[in-house]
Amino acid sequence: MSVLAAVLRVGETPPIGAGMRPRFEAHLYGGGLPRFVGYRVDDGPRLVRLSGTYAPAFSESPAFPVTDLLLAVPECRALSAIAQRLDTLSTKAEANYGRDFTAMVFSTDVEWGSDGYGRLFEARSQLEAHLFEGEVSLTLTPGATADQRTALRANLDRIRGSTRVFTEADGDETP
Repeated sequence: MSVLAAVLRVGETPPIGAGMRPRFEAHLYGGGLPRFVGYRVDDGPRLVRLSGTYAPAFSESPAFPVTDLLLAVPECRALSAIAQRLDTLSTKAEANYGRDFTAMVFSTDVEWGSDGYGRLFEARSQLEAHLFEGEVSLTLTPGATADQRTALRANLDRIRGSTRVFTEADGDETP
């Protein structure tokens, strides 16, 4: 049985007021094989599901679950200071290997040595090295494992921009 382990939201800060205008939301379901299900947030606002799922390797060091999700969704890439470079890398991956970052993350294998992995690895490095001008918030539920919590927090620490972690178990917020 799968359980909701985390919710990741990506968006931008409105010019007036507080909060976030979300562009993307991902739900991490734990269980046998933990997987993210991704959603674009439209003007409704309503969630429009992206096809496929993403099963990151939380045990890898470093793990890239948040970075990969930011790269997979063009609306999230657009919030990076180097959005044009990231889009170019995704387009090159599609031209050379028949799959862009969205397909790599949500539909196919992104393991070391797979087609297009080099472009994704370069994009990961570029995204984490430059300012992310949007907001990223992560809510961890009691269903999140220790590996998931560690990997998600460590990956968020590498994102240069506004990130927040909420923990439902104890109600605290970590800036």
